[in-house]
Amino acid sequence: MKRLIVLGLAVATLSVALSSRARAQAANNNTTIPFVVITLFTPGTVGVPMDLAVAGAVQSEMDLLLRNKNVVSPITGVAIPPEITTVAINMMTDATPAVRAQMEKALSGAGVSNSVQEQLLSNLPSLLSRPTAGQLQTVLSAFNGFVNNANAAFLVNPPAEFLALHAILLQVSASANRAPHP
Repeated sequence: MKRLIVLGLAVATLSVALSSRARAQAANNNTTIPFVVITLFTPGTVGVPMDLAVAGAVQSEMDLLLRNKNVVSPITGVAIPPEITTVAINMMTDATPAVRAQMEKALSGAGVSNSVQEQLLSNLPSLLSRPTAGQLQTVLSAFNGFVNNANAAFLVNPPAEFLALHAILLQVSASANRAPHP
């Protein structure tokens, strides 16, 4: 129950911040997309994938993503192009060198140290295909670390690959939080 409250509060805070910012921007006729810098995932709210319910939730979300490849950014409300969604999904499954290179290039403008970026990228492979115990939590922590260290210019106008990662991680963690935990 506490997990749902925390998730609900995070979504509500993000919604209020985005809607008030969007109204202000509409009045100014500014076309930039706002990005609120907050911790997008609360550490400790997602069970480790060794829990069969969580592993099942991650697998069902993976199946849905592979089938539909219809991912909408919760930040912009815009559908992410299927080819970018495919890159993000591939990074979270087998992470071929070409996919990894594309993700590195997309995330390189964030101004984070190589170690912060590497921590995120090294934890993503196999998350959706063969998750290990605690991997989802580790990925969420690495993603938060990346966001917390990224520069404002990157966060105001993030690349589609970043938006896809964010949207997919949000879907997977929400699905895992819905799963009953012992």
